[in-house]
Amino acid sequence: MKRLILLFSLTAVPLTQVIALECSINNAPLLDFGSKDPFVGGSVTANTPIQWSCSRNFFEVFFGLNSSFTMCLYVGTDNNGDVFPRNMTSITPGSSIPFNVYPSPAGSTVIQPNTDAIAVPVSFSGFQPSSGTTTAFGIAPGPMPSSVLAEVHDTSMLNSQVRRINTGQSCNNTVGTLLTTYTLDATIEIPDQCRITANDLDFGTQSTPLAQTDSNTFIDVRCTNASPFTVGLSNGLHASGGSRRMSDGSNFVSYGLFQDSARNVDWDNTTNRKSDVGLGTGTSIMMTVFGRVPADPLAVPGDYTDTVTVDVEF
Repeated sequence: MKRLILLFSLTAVPLTQVIALECSINNAPLLDFGSKDPFVGGSVTANTPIQWSCSRNFFEVFFGLNSSFTMCLYVGTDNNGDVFPRNMTSITPGSSIPFNVYPSPAGSTVIQPNTDAIAVPVSFSGFQPSSGTTTAFGIAPGPMPSSVLAEVHDTSMLNSQVRRINTGQSCNNTVGTLLTTYTLDATIEIPDQCRITANDLDFGTQSTPLAQTDSNTFIDVRCTNASPFTVGLSNGLHASGGSRRMSDGSNFVSYGLFQDSARNVDWDNTTNRKSDVGLGTGTSIMMTVFGRVPADPLAVPGDYTDTVTVDVEF
């Protein structure tokens, strides 16, 4: 008689090898602050959705594991390793814009690499995966630094972590189990921009016959740091034959506008624009306008005015 002997072995697999909770961030979250005029005060805000999904395997469902928990979404440091504040930087070195990331639009608590995360409750129903969207909020406080350049500024917060903690625990003081990592990007565009304030040029009260009269005033120009610009002055409302004139409604008095105190260099809106100031500094640049009324023995008494447009090209 022959016997058939069957042998089999039963291997106990550690539970930790078959528990495989999987969570992921399914989009590329971006805090886009848009285009910001650097001379307009106030904070700039942005927000971005963070889309997440989690799934469990058979063993977790069978043993009732991870049926509910809290997912903590932390945010990593900026490109320079900073958090307080994080900074968006330009391609050209030396220009940065501070900002930070928050779990709410109130901006009271900064999300850090390992504390003060966005807390997301997660729960499962059977084998069905769980998914949803949460929101990160960004605030770049105003006013913009005067040194900011007219460029795109950005940063990437790499290796931002997603961790799991038990329901009822706090993301702020519990490290939790690492589930996955993601990258949160932030960007803002600073356009070339100028602001200008012009003051009246007053030749005062003069007697007749009208003698040559000089006066001067100031133009305050503020342009984005390192932005090239030129300033032009129009010929006014009553120009004739290339000469500016003031009018009292029916009579005229000629005058000129110049770039130098000697009144030798004309200042117009075409070939004689003022450009020797070169580049903007992000702060005010005071430019003097030198005016002259030539002697006119035929001038008629009256109140004479003109309107000149100041044009900044950048």
